[in-house]
Amino acid sequence: MQTAETEFRYSLPSTGIERVESVPPEDFRRLYEQPPGKPVIVTRAIESWPARAKWTFEFFRAQYGADVVTVADRLFRAKVTQRVRLGDYLAYCQFPMATPLAQVASEYPLYLTSFSPWSRHPELLDDFADPEFVDNAYRELEGPLRDWYLNGFSWIFIGPAGTLSPLHIDLFGTHAWLAQLQGRKHFLLFPPHDLHRVYDGAVNFYAPDLERHPLLREALPVEAVIEPGEVIFIPGGWAHQVISLSPSISVTVNYVSRSNLASHVMALTRDLPGWADKVSVPDFRRANRMRWIAEGFRYE
Repeated sequence: MQTAETEFRYSLPSTGIERVESVPPEDFRRLYEQPPGKPVIVTRAIESWPARAKWTFEFFRAQYGADVVTVADRLFRAKVTQRVRLGDYLAYCQFPMATPLAQVASEYPLYLTSFSPWSRHPELLDDFADPEFVDNAYRELEGPLRDWYLNGFSWIFIGPAGTLSPLHIDLFGTHAWLAQLQGRKHFLLFPPHDLHRVYDGAVNFYAPDLERHPLLREALPVEAVIEPGEVIFIPGGWAHQVISLSPSISVTVNYVSRSNLASHVMALTRDLPGWADKVSVPDFRRANRMRWIAEGFRYE
């Protein structure tokens, strides 16, 4: 299990990521959002956020340490989960071998993922916003619909070095931005035309077995390390894997703009049962005056 500051490098050819200090919204849409998209790191996008200086391990411990949260050994397909006080978990993030959580057997360090505290602690929403270059259509929602969007499409990620988000594509064709507030993260991002070469992520990307996974030789991912104060943009449809290089706090938001609206609608259509599960919550139904009955529904 990784605990101390660590480094990872992809062992096959990769390309570096473009870094810019800032970008006007119209240039951002043209250069990075338009399909198939292009990842980019913006280095001076969040300097005005209160969260940039405020959101430290000590801040969350002092303000919200009594909250009970669920941590897991990875973002998806977790094999180990634990319910813990946030204050105890934050101590584990910084000093993992000195806390009882170090005794939990897991392949990867325990990770606080899918943490959306906005309903319980709405004051945290005052500490950040979409970067100025992002045109987020879902921000037009109000009332219960806004709450539904925030709780289902935006998260705070907190964890020690070595936490893993396995290779995945973000939900329903959405774009995503991730702002790094504490620590560093390593990203591997694969464009849509390389998805058939990555074997659904069943690959150790840092020591690949090319006899079992020969198509990986033909893939050319973007490799990136994001530093505190930077924002990375992940275009819709790009597969990505993320590993924390040091104790880390990030905030991320999935969104839809004019550049991916069509692909977002198509993704919803392809996965109507999954989308129905996501929107079938009382506040969403009441706000939209929705009633439905589905009988004899079958999909393949």
